[in-house]
Amino acid sequence: MDRDLLIEQIKSEYARLAQLESREHITDQSYSAMSPEIYYERTLEKVIRDISAGKYDDCASGLQVVERNANHKTKSQRIQDTIESTLHNMEITEEIISLKPSDKKIQDLQAANERRAEAIPQMIREMKKEQAQEELDADSPNVIGGGGNE
Repeated sequence: MDRDLLIEQIKSEYARLAQLESREHITDQSYSAMSPEIYYERTLEKVIRDISAGKYDDCASGLQVVERNANHKTKSQRIQDTIESTLHNMEITEEIISLKPSDKKIQDLQAANERRAEAIPQMIREMKKEQAQEELDADSPNVIGGGGNE
C-alpha cells in the first residue's frame, strides 16, 4: 500500500478516536494522566515515523495499522498492568483476611501481601525507567535534547 495514503487513513482514524473519547469525557489511567488528544497525537506521530520506516508495509489499510498498534503494549504498559493487578490482589487478600479465616491462613495471606508491597516500588522504578527509555527511543520533545516536530 502507498505509505502516504496509509498516513492519511491513520490520521483520520486517530482524529476520529480522539474526538469520540473527548466527546464522551473519557479520562483513563491508560493515558498516563494526559488528555486523549495528546495521547493520540503522540501515538499518531510514532505511527507515522513507523510507517515512513516501512514497519507497516504489509498492512492493507490505516485501520489495520491502528488496530495492530493498539494491540501492541510497551514494556512500561505491561509493568503498569502488573502493578494494577498486584494492587487488586492485595485488596482481595485484605477482604479475605477480614472474613477471619484460620490463623494459619491469615498469616499466609499477610505474608503474601507483605511480599507484594515490597515488590511494588521496584516495579514502579522499572516502569518509569522503561517510560523514559520509550521517550528517548521516540525522540520525544519531552526529553532534553529530544526531537519532536517543533
